[in-house]
Amino acid sequence: MSQQQIDTLSKTLFETGYTSTLTIDNAMRVMATMDFIQEDVIARVLTMMVRTHSSLPGATEGQKWNIGNFVKAVKNLSPSMNWTTVMIKLDSAEMIVYDQQGLMILVDTWNYSQQGRNTIEPFPLHAFFRPWRNARGQLSILYHMLCANTDLIDISNNPTITNVIRSVHIMGLHASVRPIAIRLAASQLNCVEIIGAILDLAESSTSEDVRVLMDRLTLRSPELLLLGLAQLQPIRSGLHRDLLIKLLSIFLIGHANTSPVISILWRVQPTLLLEGLLDMYKKDPTSVPRILDIVQEAKILIHILHADVPFFTLDLASLAARRQNLNLGKWLTERLNEEGVPFALACIDFLEKKCTDEMMRHSPQGNNNMATVHLSKNVVQIFSRVLSESPLPPQEAEKLWKIMQFYSQMLSQLEDDIAPTDEKSLPPDYGSDVNADPSTEIEDMVRAYFERLYTGELSADHFIGILNACHDSKDLRQADFFSCTVHTLLDEARFFNQYPDHELAVTGKLLGLLIEKHLISYSLLRLALKHILDALHHPLGTKMFNFGVLALAQFRNRLSEWPQYTMVLSKITGLKEYPPIMDSIATALQQLENTVHVDSDGRIMSSPSVSERTNISATREYHQRRASPAPSSSTTTTTKYLAGSNNNSPVMIHKQGGLLEKSFSSTTTTATYTPPPSDVQEKIAFAINNLSLNNMDDKVSQLDPLLDEPTWGWFSHYLVVRRVTLERNNHELYASLLNTLDKQPLNDMVVEETYKNIQILLKAEGTAGSQTDRNTLKALGSWLGRMTLAKNKPIRHKDLSFKDLLLDFYDSNKLILAIPLTCKVLQEAQDSKIFKPPNPWLMRILKLLAELYWHEELRLNLKFEIEILYKTLNLDLNEIEPTTLLEERQRARATNANGINNKSAEHDQPQLLPQQLHQHHQPQPQLQQMPVTSQPPSQQIKFDDTSRNDDQRTWPTEEEKTFNIDVSTLMTRLQFSPAVLNTFEQQPITKRIVFNAISESYKNVASPAIATAANIACISAQHLVLKDFATDPDEMKLKRAAHRMVGTLSGSLSIATCKEPLCNSIISSIRAQFAQIQLPEAAADEIGRSVILDNIDLMEAFIDQLAQMRAVAEVDRVISASYNSRRLHQEQHMRTPYFDVLSFQGSPHNISLPEALRPSAIVDSDQMQVYDLFDQLPLHGPEAGRGTHFPNNTITMNSNGDALSSKMPGEPVLSPQQDTRNNNNNNNNSSNTGSPTNIPDSKLETLLAEMDRCVRQASSTEVQNFKELSSDHELYQFLRQFFVFIRNSGIPVQSMQTFTEKVVLALYESTSVLVLEAYTVLLQIILELYPMLAKEVVGWLVYADDERKYNAQVTAMCMLYELVPMEEYDTQLSRLIRAKADGIMDYAASLIRLCLLSNNPGSILEDHVLSVAALNQLVHDGEAPPSVAAVISDLRSEYEKPYSHVKNTDLDYLELRMLLAEWTRFCLHPLSSEAMLDKFAAQILQKITTSKEKQSAFLRLCIQTSIQQYLTFCTLPLPQQARMKESTDSVARLVACMVSAQLNKKGHVEVASKLLSDVLSVCVLLLAHCHEIQGPNFDQRPFLRLFISAYIEVNKKAPSLNPVISFSIRPTVFPGFAFSWLQLVSHRVILSDLLAGNDLERWKLCRKLMIVLLEFLGMIVDEGGLGIQSAQLFYRSTLRTLVVLLHDFPEFLSHYYMEFVTAIPHSCVQIRNLILSAFPRTMRLPDPSAPDMELDGLPEYNENPVISTDYIGLLLDKNDDQQQSSSTTTFKTLAIRYLQQHNITVNGKGERDDSDNANEEVQDDQDFFNEALQFLKKDNSLDDNNSSHSSDFVSYYANRMGALILYLGVQTINADNTSYENIGSNRAVLVYIYLLEQMSAQGRYLLLSAIVDQLRYPNTHTYFFRTVVLHLFGTQSEEIKENITRVLLERLIVNRPHPWGLLATFIELLSAPNFWQHDFIHAAPDFERLFDNVSRYVKHRA
Repeated sequence: MSQQQIDTLSKTLFETGYTSTLTIDNAMRVMATMDFIQEDVIARVLTMMVRTHSSLPGATEGQKWNIGNFVKAVKNLSPSMNWTTVMIKLDSAEMIVYDQQGLMILVDTWNYSQQGRNTIEPFPLHAFFRPWRNARGQLSILYHMLCANTDLIDISNNPTITNVIRSVHIMGLHASVRPIAIRLAASQLNCVEIIGAILDLAESSTSEDVRVLMDRLTLRSPELLLLGLAQLQPIRSGLHRDLLIKLLSIFLIGHANTSPVISILWRVQPTLLLEGLLDMYKKDPTSVPRILDIVQEAKILIHILHADVPFFTLDLASLAARRQNLNLGKWLTERLNEEGVPFALACIDFLEKKCTDEMMRHSPQGNNNMATVHLSKNVVQIFSRVLSESPLPPQEAEKLWKIMQFYSQMLSQLEDDIAPTDEKSLPPDYGSDVNADPSTEIEDMVRAYFERLYTGELSADHFIGILNACHDSKDLRQADFFSCTVHTLLDEARFFNQYPDHELAVTGKLLGLLIEKHLISYSLLRLALKHILDALHHPLGTKMFNFGVLALAQFRNRLSEWPQYTMVLSKITGLKEYPPIMDSIATALQQLENTVHVDSDGRIMSSPSVSERTNISATREYHQRRASPAPSSSTTTTTKYLAGSNNNSPVMIHKQGGLLEKSFSSTTTTATYTPPPSDVQEKIAFAINNLSLNNMDDKVSQLDPLLDEPTWGWFSHYLVVRRVTLERNNHELYASLLNTLDKQPLNDMVVEETYKNIQILLKAEGTAGSQTDRNTLKALGSWLGRMTLAKNKPIRHKDLSFKDLLLDFYDSNKLILAIPLTCKVLQEAQDSKIFKPPNPWLMRILKLLAELYWHEELRLNLKFEIEILYKTLNLDLNEIEPTTLLEERQRARATNANGINNKSAEHDQPQLLPQQLHQHHQPQPQLQQMPVTSQPPSQQIKFDDTSRNDDQRTWPTEEEKTFNIDVSTLMTRLQFSPAVLNTFEQQPITKRIVFNAISESYKNVASPAIATAANIACISAQHLVLKDFATDPDEMKLKRAAHRMVGTLSGSLSIATCKEPLCNSIISSIRAQFAQIQLPEAAADEIGRSVILDNIDLMEAFIDQLAQMRAVAEVDRVISASYNSRRLHQEQHMRTPYFDVLSFQGSPHNISLPEALRPSAIVDSDQMQVYDLFDQLPLHGPEAGRGTHFPNNTITMNSNGDALSSKMPGEPVLSPQQDTRNNNNNNNNSSNTGSPTNIPDSKLETLLAEMDRCVRQASSTEVQNFKELSSDHELYQFLRQFFVFIRNSGIPVQSMQTFTEKVVLALYESTSVLVLEAYTVLLQIILELYPMLAKEVVGWLVYADDERKYNAQVTAMCMLYELVPMEEYDTQLSRLIRAKADGIMDYAASLIRLCLLSNNPGSILEDHVLSVAALNQLVHDGEAPPSVAAVISDLRSEYEKPYSHVKNTDLDYLELRMLLAEWTRFCLHPLSSEAMLDKFAAQILQKITTSKEKQSAFLRLCIQTSIQQYLTFCTLPLPQQARMKESTDSVARLVACMVSAQLNKKGHVEVASKLLSDVLSVCVLLLAHCHEIQGPNFDQRPFLRLFISAYIEVNKKAPSLNPVISFSIRPTVFPGFAFSWLQLVSHRVILSDLLAGNDLERWKLCRKLMIVLLEFLGMIVDEGGLGIQSAQLFYRSTLRTLVVLLHDFPEFLSHYYMEFVTAIPHSCVQIRNLILSAFPRTMRLPDPSAPDMELDGLPEYNENPVISTDYIGLLLDKNDDQQQSSSTTTFKTLAIRYLQQHNITVNGKGERDDSDNANEEVQDDQDFFNEALQFLKKDNSLDDNNSSHSSDFVSYYANRMGALILYLGVQTINADNTSYENIGSNRAVLVYIYLLEQMSAQGRYLLLSAIVDQLRYPNTHTYFFRTVVLHLFGTQSEEIKENITRVLLERLIVNRPHPWGLLATFIELLSAPNFWQHDFIHAAPDFERLFDNVSRYVKHRA
């Protein structure tokens, strides 16, 4: 079956459309035309359906292919159809799946084909997994299979495939990870074959797409991809190997699903896993802990240890033994028995290497960070014991003995050298005291103790005491007993659910006590916590849940150490039944929430992360055990106690006790009490260590005899200092202990001890700067409140007065100590019956705290403490009336200072007269001495510090540069794109990386930039503000100016400084961390850029806010003395003019300023505006997209304050973010109320009056409108300030509505254009900020029945600023005109005149068409007033003006223009439908076709109007530019509808085509006119838009019409339209419409277009070459167009290649190669460089190519001699006779033998050769281009030469007697040889080029001409050989593509024996290098 027969059915169905499968009968009727139906026919039909399921007519109405009907029809006509073969036959060049709907067609086809069968076969996936010729089509199907829903196709459950994760794998996993494996197994990627199929495509042309798909699968399902690739063996490609390495590293480094993946990978490919682990170990030997974790989770440790890699296995076994995961002694013994001496020698080498590393690490010059894992002492001992018992050679035994000696000495030194400062250098498991090789005796002992425990002979508490002693023992047997006990207990966890209830309860208590007593840590602690958490997840009431509760109750006081664990516990609902546990959980969570770290300056610092706290806790426990010294008789009793207390080592006390620890040390030697003996201290400490609420009575019975009266003093001190201050969670426990002891004197002593320690901390100098001491103070406060207020006991004034404490510490700036202490004490009043509100004593303190909260700028953490206190006491801060103590205190201090100042002033400074005020800026001795006496002492000190340090603080110190930035608020507001969120979900580690990168970047980049910017801004603001406000006594003015200036400067400077470095730092950090975990760098860059792009505004706003806060606080600190001096001046009501002496700091005092620059008494509003304008500077923020509209010459400012550009009406100028700083300042200043400021109506009245003043002042000048105002005009400034003020003030809508009414009234009372425009802008601002008012204003303007609004100028101005919807207004106005409302006629006429007849570019007739139509109707009826008649007459004249030269008085151009306006208006209406548009177009057609002149005039008016409107709107601001396409598109749609109406009306194609031709002719004539008139300024865009839109619309409405593209607008005629013409002919719609349907007529049309394109390109090349930029651009555009044709329609280029290459200039070699590279899509080119490829035997060489060019017609021309004579013989006749004389039969389609008409015979071959040469020559006398050449110059016809070469070759190819073995005697070859010998160099070049042009894809022509080229090169002269090589070489040295035949021929030429020996190759070194490079490239390319 031929290809044409295969395609017949698909073409028929395609042409018929979706209706062909609407029913089964329709489908069978279509298929009945086929003689027979085979599988490849059905496959081709399915291919067509997949590609066209949504692109045919009717798709928009919901029509589609009915696959069920189609399949049923096929089964009826061909029951034996093999549907599996159909799926296999889908492998064709046209097959590609674009979406899921395409895949659904294939699946539905198979499902319908299986209906009615006894056995239903699954979908044949193997048909799509096998190798395909169409790689891209196969990849598209596989991709959509992976993305498909399982309801469509379920690959994982298809029985014909091999699953990646199979049921046997899932059953082999642990129960906890099986759900993960089950979820993965349900994925579409759970198929080995589909992964293999995709991987095989990596070596095809789709390699890049495969890599992209693999990257996506890596992020989406790395588990399945790794396991699937691992099962594909052997390695298939480099991509396969790279993906395996990359994916394996992801799971080895850390992934959420590492455990199941490693387990399955060990089963399917253990070698791969082992190699990965070994590679990981080689890169980093310290990765052994991670490797051990991996293999332990996968339960494959024993298997890994059998690997034959001694050093790796020994290192892993050593660590496993140290973690109790391996019996090292047993394993070593077994390996020695199996392998003998070689393994023993490996062990000795291993120990030697480890010993050497340890010695180097601990040497003075050693490296403490060496990449090795250390061996514990127990592991070394096991090695020594086992190796000593095995037979060794003498030399090795001696080496082992030396190693053991060195190790023994080194370990003993190491134990002494370990100190707390080495925490960071020690590995987590270093020196672990867990032995992995307990002896049998130890195991029996452990078993016996457990039996005693379960039988009740031994309690859990007693057992824990024994274990505690063994844990700290230096005895090896006791340490082994402890480790074996813990090991046994945790190993039994898997059987806990089988334990009886009693034994399980005892076990739970024992496990909980192990945790409570800090006896286990690190991995053992994590394992124990996990077992308890798993038990708590059982249902409430079960024995496992009870077990978890009992264990949890033992260590509930430690929950605050594990925040995440506590959060998980808080979500377990069953625990709510256990209040004590829930209380502990709540307490722990509250402590975590309330923990605020504050530095020495009181700034809030970020709290350490959960992991950091956990690591610190674990490390601290480890060093407690390692560094605690043993008791010694030489130490004091306190030291003895500390040594005996496990929980209170000196290390911990030193870190946590702070000042009290020092106090305790000093007190022990001078105490008034007598310390008890050391054994009593130890017993008391032991009892308290094990104290709990459950054993309270037992412990009290133990303590009561020990606590006699002499020990009370020591015990109270010990309890407060050692317990209360360090263990805040146990305050309740210790209070219960004291209550149970019931010793009131002891309680009093404890309270006194608490007072004393509080006083110590309050009086110490360093407490405020120490976080530890402040925490201790808060702990003492909570304890004091519990011991006093909670027990209804008062706190005496003499002991502690909170009011005095707060006031004194307020004065001394130590509220950071007083407020937290007070709040913690008072919080305990919640449990009191007496000291609850409204207790007067309590309320006085609370009111003072309220005053501090509201009236002082407290730091956030201190306010938070007060809020917590009020919340605890169930009080509302807003309801408590603050005191006035602070104000009175300040007033009294000011009064005292005033007395001093008055006395000093009488002696030092006389009264100043007003006229002498200006002298204050000059130096005076009195003023220089004033700082000593003019300020209070405290202020004077602050002033002195400021004056001394400010000049030195321009740059921050190193400490200030690195201030901590809490980015938690920023993190919670980050926004991420869906792609990034998906990555976070698939790879959780990436989210942590991104967050860490942002946090670190802010710390390293933003922190110093903000500090520097804040200091620079502070210094600048300080000097400027103090000078400008030196004589202004208003403190608030000074503060406002300083805040605005410093806030703006610091924010802008910070952003400008650190924006780019911050972004680069974030991306670099993400990239670096991605590289560490071996994720692709491209993904890091993509994620980083996406995060920055989505959050850049938020990050900038965060930087700006931080900078403002820091700068405002800093400037307040610096100029606080100036604030205070102004307060004093106002409070004392001094009559002397104010002058700020601080303004002299840093100023040159000897300068006499001009009068205009001298400070005045106050700063007026105009001067203050300088500082207010800081709020006008643009900021960076998240609201950058919104804005209001300002007049047309409003100036926008950049970050430096420079003008950028002018704006037209309707463009955004100021954005709401410009008031961000003002918002921040307002928030700071109004924090007392927390609500928007209520602006009185009088303020709005003032604003309106100010606006009126500014407008009148501006209108008094010669300025007529806003365009003439300068950018810094006062009116602009007012409008900007008005915008900021209204936005920030929060004015109620009611007040704003009243104000808006007044603005509208002023608008209508405007007397000039400038005033009118100003109030319009003001109204626009209001409506932007209050959208609800916009509805009311617009409603009034449009619909209100109020004659006052009939002001044409106001309405036109509102339309200009888009305040009035013009379409809606036009509709309402037309109704009023028809109703003849009072006053409406003159108003409408004035409005139309202003909008359409004045210079108003933003208004066109389409906006007022209904109103104009109504007015025109009045004129027509004779009812119009004179004003209406005049405006209609003027409109008619306006539209007739462009056509005044047309002599036709019958045409009404206003009527025609209104027809177009009505059409455009109706076309753009959202409710218009196609049917309505067709009907309207038919009406228009009926009106204009009354005469030929009217039709032509209407078409010209439409096209000309659309062009003019396009050009007009493209010059307007961006919002109005969207309208420029409306006119051209609506005209194009009108043309299409009229053509469709004409076609339907007449039913004749010619009439519609004539109308379309007329439209096109008008367009061309108008284009020609504009092209000629405008010259270089010609704008191509509107014509291009019109042509494209017309083509698309006509093709949509009348697809049966042949496309009409005028060749009169070709670029050779209109060069100014060249680029648009190229874009037109290469448009995706036009090009696909011409070529997609294989319509011969359309192909011919496209062929003409391409020839015109290539001819114009040739003209460009001939005239000026490609040196001009425009020529280069046109060349590249042409090249891209041809590339599209080559890719999508290669058959088109292949059929017409002869005409195309003839039109191409010979210098455009790449374009020539591109056209010759085209080959049919059904063909697969063989590899010409394959070693086993026989090019002579290709089956494709037997196929003739399709050539649609009539090249034979060129041979019908006569040569020049014949043209001069009367001979009628053509050259074709001569060629036929020449061939027939040699028995070559000439036949061919379309050929005719006209030999009978010949008048002369060809006598022999030589005569024909001469005729051929003459036929190809040009007559130079007729060619003007050759006038400059000599008379000997000969030129040739290139087109005739190509036709002759091809004609002779084709005829000899088709001859039966053609012999390729004797090609030299071939008649065509003889002609070629003769011509080569007789032609000039140019002729030879053209001839050889024509021959090489036939070397295309494999066919008969390519084979013949390849043989000819090789024969000519082998037989001709050296010159011809050089010519051949030149032609081939110049085709190959250009960029791709290269024709296949060209490559194959050149490869054979290179393989010729003597090719490299020719002289022309070695003529120059450059030639040799060129040939060598081309040779390598050709072989590689092929």
